[in-house]
Order: sequence, then C-alpha cells, then structure tokens
Amino acid sequence: MGNEKIDFYFEETGEYAPREGYPVVQRNNIAAIVKFQNQYLLLFWNEVAYDGSLITGGIDEGEDKEEAARREVMEESGYYDIKSITKVEAVNVSRFFVEHKGQNREAFYFPYLVELNSLSQNEIDEYEKKEHSCKWIDREDLDSIVLFENHRRMLNKALEVTDSKDNKQKVKNLSSIKS
Repeated sequence: MGNEKIDFYFEETGEYAPREGYPVVQRNNIAAIVKFQNQYLLLFWNEVAYDGSLITGGIDEGEDKEEAARREVMEESGYYDIKSITKVEAVNVSRFFVEHKGQNREAFYFPYLVELNSLSQNEIDEYEKKEHSCKWIDREDLDSIVLFENHRRMLNKALEVTDSKDNKQKVKNLSSIKS
C-alpha cells in the first residue's frame, strides 16, 4: 500500500503457521493500540484459541488508514471519543493461518496508537460480542499477556512512543513549575 517502509517481516509458527491446501489472502490492515490514561485495550477471543490481541482489521477500498483505525476501534470495542491517532513506525508483513476464516493470510499491518479522551462507548454488535471481549490492561501488566509476536512488536513500539510523550510532558510540567 503505497511506498511504506516495511519495518519487519513475520511468519507465524506452530498452530497458527500458514497451512497447505488453504488459500492465501493478501490484505492491508490496521492495528490499533488503544490507550486511555495508563491502560491499554486488548481483545480476548471467545471461540478460537487466540490469547490477547490488538484491534486489527482490513482497510476498506477508498478508506485511508486513520479512518480504518477509527472505524475498527469503534466496531470492535464501541469506543468513539478519540483524542488522537498517531502512526507507529512498525509496519510489518505477517503470514499466518486465520482459524476463524479458514485461510492463510499475508497481512500488511499499519499500526496506530489511538488515544481516547474518555471511556464513552457505544454498544458493539452481537457478532463482535460473540467473537471477543475487550479488557483494559495496566501499562505495567502488559508484559504478562501472551500476544502474537507481531502484535507484541507493534505494541512495544507504540509504548516507546507513549513513554517518550509522557517524558516530554513531565519535563514540560517541571519547566513550568520552575518558572
């Protein structure tokens, strides 16, 4: 999608490794790392054996990446009061088997840090409720959650962005106190 620099390539191993005899579907996706205060939103899957995951989803024809991130966050979690959407430099190509779709995927992921103003939320549709539940995880507990390796790498890169922003804000606040 465009001339994006690919930061890493990843091929799943084990039970989610690409499988012979299944079609390979290429797809451009966003990955949303959703933050509110010092917590991050992860999805936990109900009907498949995935552990936690970021919010991910396809970029529709004619849709830009930020619009797709906003739409996917609203569809999968119901949260709509978005303060900012920031590109995360962890674009990747990942190959894996999608159990609930019965296909191999070659996914181009474009990650975004999505920061919320509030926890204002609409009801999500029944299909989404059946698929997964949303859970807020404290920043200090994120390392204990099992994620797909490419999701972990995108999350860690987003944490670098938020840690940098938080440190700049602390320095700014200290400067205003000294004045």
